[in-house]
Amino acid sequence: MTHGQWLELMRFPPQWSDWGMIPEELARIQVANYEDGHEAGAEHDRHGAFQWWLRQSPSSETLTKLARLSWLDPDPLMGAYVRERIESQCGQNSEVLQALACEYKA
Repeated sequence: MTHGQWLELMRFPPQWSDWGMIPEELARIQVANYEDGHEAGAEHDRHGAFQWWLRQSPSSETLTKLARLSWLDPDPLMGAYVRERIESQCGQNSEVLQALACEYKA
């Protein structure tokens, strides 16, 4: 299975790839941990991608992208939780705070 196929199977919005938010290291980890049936709990894998980024001490530009991706996620509750975590990391960066506050539509 390619990583692109995996992203589709796990219902990642295409913006993850379009915005360069799937670096090679993350892709390797994701595909290596896949087992048949994981797609039934795909939100756990998407949440794992968000958490991977948040552990990287991301820039405000990356936090803004993550905030926008959280609005696009198929699981609104998980997206809301991710936004809370981003807010705790962004300080008072107005661009990130705006992305957190305003629903993003592709």
